[in-house]
Amino acid sequence: MLPGVQSHALAVDDVAGFILWADIILFAIVVGAMFLFVFKYHKKRHPRAVNIHGNVPLEVVWTVVPVLLVLYMFYLGWTGYIQTRFTPKNAMPVKVIGRQWSWSFEYANGKTSDSMFVPLGRPIKCLITSVDVIHGFYVPGFREKQDAIPGRVRYMMLYPEQIGHYEISCSQYCGLNHALMQTQLVVLPVDKFNQWLNGGVSKEEVKEVASGNP
Repeated sequence: MLPGVQSHALAVDDVAGFILWADIILFAIVVGAMFLFVFKYHKKRHPRAVNIHGNVPLEVVWTVVPVLLVLYMFYLGWTGYIQTRFTPKNAMPVKVIGRQWSWSFEYANGKTSDSMFVPLGRPIKCLITSVDVIHGFYVPGFREKQDAIPGRVRYMMLYPEQIGHYEISCSQYCGLNHALMQTQLVVLPVDKFNQWLNGGVSKEEVKEVASGNP
């Protein structure tokens, strides 16, 4: 799994890890019980079948435990989902436009770019749409994605917490060059982002800053 770069990504990883270990433990219990029953109730030990009337405590356990596990998984998923839907007052809007087969980004002052530049530490409200077919705006390092649908604007929150370059791709098959529909999310120091936004520096220069080469 790609390393996470924000607290939400870590929360998603925690949910995935919990589900993985729950699956492993339940798998071991079920398979272990199968082997136990095959050995214990082999026809050499029990040549004549005996009717089993059930075990109420055991039935309660295997009903209650899965219900509690599912409810806990739902709780973990819901808390992470809420984080992506809450819009802080200081969130910066960025319009995300998908088309075959590229992404473009538009800022409040009218500036556009084929890469997404954002300032460190400020919540970003991505306003996502498409001009042709359904695309999927996906930032693997942030564990977030949202469909880009023609004629509709959907939103997704990002919380940049670390300077650097992060892959953006399309998660919905959208035609011939779907696999090439990629660009970058570049997280910059606030002063460098403001310089770029106001035309003071080129995107190549700020990408060098994000790479650690000022």
